[in-house]
Amino acid sequence: MHELSIVENLLDIIKSVAEENKMSRVTRVHLKIGNLRQIVPEMFQFAFDTAKKGTIAESASVSMTFVPAKAVCRTCGREFIVEDNFFICEGCSGIDVDVIEGKELLIDTMEGE
Repeated sequence: MHELSIVENLLDIIKSVAEENKMSRVTRVHLKIGNLRQIVPEMFQFAFDTAKKGTIAESASVSMTFVPAKAVCRTCGREFIVEDNFFICEGCSGIDVDVIEGKELLIDTMEGE
C-alpha cells in the first residue's frame, strides 16, 4: 500500500506549510492526483484518516481531483488522453510519446486556522 508512505510525506508538507503560515490547525486539504499515480481513493482516505491522528491536520478532511493522463506524440505533435495505459498516438499510431499530465500529486488548496 504505497498510499501510506505518500500520506506520511503529505503530512510533513502540510505541517511545514501550516507552520510557515502560522496556522494552528488544518481543516481541509484538496489534492490534484494524476491517474498514473495509481492511487486507490478509498485506501488513500483510510491512510490519511489513520496517519493524521496527533498531527496539525487531525481534524482535516481530504478531497481529491484525479487528473487524466495526457501525452504528446513526438512524431506528429498530437496531444491525446491516455486511456487504459494505452500510450499509442491516435493520429499516427506512433509510440514515441511524452507524458505531459497524469503524474501530478499536488496540494491544490489547504484551509485552516
